[in-house]
Amino acid sequence: MSQQWQILARHNWVAGATITESRHTQPPAGQEIRRFTATIRGWRNWHIWRGDVKVLGMEALVAEVKCRVTAIRERIDHGDASVFHEPGAW
Repeated sequence: MSQQWQILARHNWVAGATITESRHTQPPAGQEIRRFTATIRGWRNWHIWRGDVKVLGMEALVAEVKCRVTAIRERIDHGDASVFHEPGAW
């Protein structure tokens, strides 16, 4: 069985977080599937975004990923424990 995801980069776009960008190695025809996960304040495997990059475009996608990671980081920093109980978050 081949590896399904290939890590492309680890970004430090947001202070206190490492964002991992991966690409699907066998996407459906005509699609470019990327996945962004993050380690935020030491909490690993936050699922930030997954889908076809052609839908948003890379510039808009990067802005969206940064916004979501920043929002999670701020909630952690302010002691909002509910961030850890949201379905699909991590």
